[in-house]
Amino acid sequence: MSENYKVIARKYRPQTFEEVIGQEHITKTISKSIAQNKVAHAYLFSGAHGVGKTSLARIIAKALNCVNGPTDHPCGVCPSCTQIENGTPLDVIEIDGASNRGIENIRTIIENVRISPVAGKYKVYIIDEVHQITNEAFNALLKTLEEPPAHVVFILATTEADRVLPTIRSRCQQYTFKSLGIEDLEKILKGILDKENIKYDEEAIFLIAKQARGSVRDSETILEKMIAYTTDKKHITSEDVNAVVGGNNFSFVKEFFDIMMLSDKKKYFEFMKNLFAESVDPRTFMNSIIEYLRVVLMIKSSIDDVKLLEITENERDDLKVFANHYNDDEIERILDYILSAEERVRSASNPRTIFEMRMLLLLNTDNLIRPVDIISADIQQMHVQSEAVINEYDTTSVAAENNINKKQYDVPLNPTDKRQIFYNKILSFIETESPTIYSLLSQGNPIESKGAVLIVALPDHIFDMTQSDKRINDLVAKAIPRFTKNKDVAIQFQRAVEGNMIDKLKTRLQATEVDESSL
Repeated sequence: MSENYKVIARKYRPQTFEEVIGQEHITKTISKSIAQNKVAHAYLFSGAHGVGKTSLARIIAKALNCVNGPTDHPCGVCPSCTQIENGTPLDVIEIDGASNRGIENIRTIIENVRISPVAGKYKVYIIDEVHQITNEAFNALLKTLEEPPAHVVFILATTEADRVLPTIRSRCQQYTFKSLGIEDLEKILKGILDKENIKYDEEAIFLIAKQARGSVRDSETILEKMIAYTTDKKHITSEDVNAVVGGNNFSFVKEFFDIMMLSDKKKYFEFMKNLFAESVDPRTFMNSIIEYLRVVLMIKSSIDDVKLLEITENERDDLKVFANHYNDDEIERILDYILSAEERVRSASNPRTIFEMRMLLLLNTDNLIRPVDIISADIQQMHVQSEAVINEYDTTSVAAENNINKKQYDVPLNPTDKRQIFYNKILSFIETESPTIYSLLSQGNPIESKGAVLIVALPDHIFDMTQSDKRINDLVAKAIPRFTKNKDVAIQFQRAVEGNMIDKLKTRLQATEVDESSL
C-alpha cells in the first residue's frame, strides 16, 4: 500500500459543519453557539456507529482552535486546522474509552487538563466509546467534567448512552445522532464516486446504501470494496454489488418464495442444499425473509414507492407476485410463524436441522395456525355444540343441563392436532427460559380442550412435580400471553393413563393419529 494512500472513510471525512449530512439538527445548533462564542464545556454525542460522532467532534476542535476561532467556518489551511485534518493535532487528545477505562487513566486526564494548550486556544479531549469507562473512573471525572479549566472542552461519544452514568450525562450538552436514510447515504456515495471519476448504476448505489443500514462508515467501506472489485472497468453495477456483498439475499428469498407458492418439496430440499453450499447463515436468511415480509405487508397496503419500500423496482415487482398469491391473513400467519421459528433456531444446538424442518412447514400455510385462532375456534365450536344441545333437549330440566355440559367439554382431538401446535409454541418459549422444565413438559401430550383450557397429560412423576414446584406453573402462565390475547386461555395438567399413554389416549378420545411432520 502506498504511504500516501487513504481509505475512503478517511479521505472523504467531512471537514466542515456543512459537509456533515443527515445531522443538521446538531450541526446547526453547535455551529451557531460557537459563532456566538457560547462554547459548552462538555458535549455527549450518542448514536449508532458510523454516523459522524467523531467526525463532528474533530470539526468542533477545528472550529475552536482555528486561527480565526472560535468560528463556525474554520479556514482549513492554518496550522491548527491542517494538523487536525491530518490527524497530528497538538491540542486535541483522542482517547479510546475501551482501553482507557480505569481510574488511573482518568486520573492522568485530570492531572493533564490543568496544562495550557500548546498552540491553540482550547485543549479538546475526545473520548470515544465512553460507556466503557468504569463507574469508579466516571465518579473520579465528575468534578473536572462539571468545572473544567476555561481552556478545556470535553467531547464524549458513545453508541450506548444509557450505560453512561446519569451524573455524567447531566453535566454535558447531549446530542443524539440519527442513522442516515438511504437517500442521504446515496448522496454521499455518489459524491465520492464523482470525485473518483467512477461510473455507477443507480441501483448499485441503492443496494450499497441499503446494505449499510444507516451507517456512513459502513457504506464507504462497502464502496471501497466495490471500487477495488471494478478497478478495471471503473463502473459499478448492481450485479457487481450482489456478487461482492450479496445484497440482502434477495435472490435466495425470491427463490424460496417461488417454492412456497408452488408447494414443491423436491425443489425445497434442492434449494436448502444450495443455500448451505453458499454458506448462508440460517438466522441471516430468516431475518432477510422477515424484512421482505414487512415489505410485502406494505405492498398489500397499496404502497408502491420504492423509496418508501426501500427496495429496487425489480424486487418490488417480484414481491407483488408473492403478495397477490396470499391473502392478508395468510401473510400474517407466515410472518408470525417465521418470528417464532427464528427464535427457536437462534437457541438451537443444531440450528441447521431445526431451520430446515421448520421452514418446510411454510410450503403449506394451513400448517401455520396461530394459538389465538386455535382457542377462538375451540370456543366457537363449544358455542355451536351448546346451541345444538339446547334445541334438542328441554333446557329447564336438570338432565338437559347435564347433557349440555357433557357435549360442551367432551371434545376429541382435532384431526389437524391444532392443540399440539399451540402446546409446541408454549414449549418453544419455555425452552429458552428453562431447558430443565422444558425437558419435563415436552413429555406431555395435549389431549383435549375444555372451553379455553387445554388439558395436557403428563407421566405420573412429572405430574407430581407440577403440583409441588410452583416455578413450572408460573413459567407456563408467563408463556401463554405471548401467543394469545385471550385472557381465559390456560393449560391444565393431569396424570396420563397407565400403560401405553399415546395408544390409550387415542382409544379413549377416538383421535386420529398425529402427523409428526406437522409438529
